Amino acid sequence: MIIPDSLYPVERLYKYIELGTIKTFKKGSAVLIPGEEPKALIYILSGRIRVNLVVDDGRERFIYTAGKYNMMGRLFEAYNQYYIVALEKTEICYFTKQQLEQIFQKDQEVFFDIIKNYHAKISYYMRQMAEMDLYNPTIRVVRLLYKLCMTKGVAVGDSFEIQIDLSLKRISEITGAHYVTVSKVLGGLKKKNIIEKNKNTIIIHDLKGLKRLTQETHIFSNQGRSLDNDLFPL
Repeated sequence: MIIPDSLYPVERLYKYIELGTIKTFKKGSAVLIPGEEPKALIYILSGRIRVNLVVDDGRERFIYTAGKYNMMGRLFEAYNQYYIVALEKTEICYFTKQQLEQIFQKDQEVFFDIIKNYHAKISYYMRQMAEMDLYNPTIRVVRLLYKLCMTKGVAVGDSFEIQIDLSLKRISEITGAHYVTVSKVLGGLKKKNIIEKNKNTIIIHDLKGLKRLTQETHIFSNQGRSLDNDLFPL
C-alpha cells in the first residue's frame, strides 16, 4: 500500500449491518471530534472519511482516508484525540463490542478480516516510520513518486503515466515533507525533465533517473555538494 487510503477493506462485515447502528453524515461534517469516545467500531458503508490526529498544541496530523468497507476501531482506545471528517456524504455503521461478539460467533472470517485490516495499517505505518528515519524529505517525495510509478504507472510511448488525483498537500501529508518542499521537488524534477505533474496525471519521462534518486538517503554530487540545492533550489 503506497497511499494510506482504504487499507484492506472488510467487505464481509457488510452482511451484518442490521446488528449495528447506522448514521449518515453530510460532506464536511464531523464524524468524530477530539475527546469523544464512541466505544464502537466505525464501519463505512458509503462515502469517504479523513482521519486526523490532534496533538497537544492543537495541531492536526493527517493519518489516513478511508472509503467503503473500511473501518476504524474505537472500542478500547485509550487515546481519544482523533478528528474524523466526512469528505463526501457518508453512511457509517457503528458496532459495539457485544454486537461484534455476536458476529464473530456467526462468522469467524469477519474476525480475521478485521485483524488483516489492523495488520495492513500497522505495516504501512512501520514502513512510514522507517522512511522518516532513513530519508530526508526530498528523497521521501521522490520515493513516493517512484513507488506510484511501479504500482500504478502505465507505459505510454517512452514515458509512464499515473492516473491519480494527488495534490501537493496530499503528498506533503503522506511523506511528512513541507508543502513548499514538495512543490520545489516537483519543480526541480520537471526542470530536469524527469517528471511532470498535472491535476490528475503524473508523467514519468526518466524512470531510471527517478530510480537513481531513490537509492540515496541524501542526494549528493561527486564533489560532495548536495544536489538538493541544484535539483531543488531554494
